[in-house]
Amino acid sequence: MLSIFFINAQQTTIKNVNSSEFNMLIKKNDGILLDVRTLYEFDGGHIKNADQLNYYAFSFKENLLLLPKDKPIYVYCRTGYRSRKTAEILLANGYRNVYNLQYGIKDWEQKGFLAVKDSKKPNRF
Repeated sequence: MLSIFFINAQQTTIKNVNSSEFNMLIKKNDGILLDVRTLYEFDGGHIKNADQLNYYAFSFKENLLLLPKDKPIYVYCRTGYRSRKTAEILLANGYRNVYNLQYGIKDWEQKGFLAVKDSKKPNRF
C-alpha cells in the first residue's frame, strides 16, 4: 500500500512504501539505497548494497545534500522515523524522487526479506 503525505504547498510528497514495494523498487538498481542508521546498527545487518549515512552525525544534512538529484533515493532506518525525516529534508531541498521504507528494516526482516552482514564498508556521503 502506497501512502503519500503532503509536506508543503508545492504538492511535494514523500513516497512511503511497504517492504514488498521497497524490495521491488530497489531491484531496479536505478538509484541510491541509503541506510540512515548509525554505523553500529548498519554493521548489525543492512539491506544489500546500501550506502550508510548516520542521521545523528553533525555533518548529516551537509553530506545528505551531496546526493545526486537526478536519481531516485531509497531511504530506510530501523522503524521509519529517521528515514521519513531524511526524506523531508531531501524534498525540501529539491529532490523529487524519494522513497521511504515506511516501517524500516525492522518490518523488512519481519516480512522475510534479508539483511546482510558483510565486510564491505559502505559508501558514506
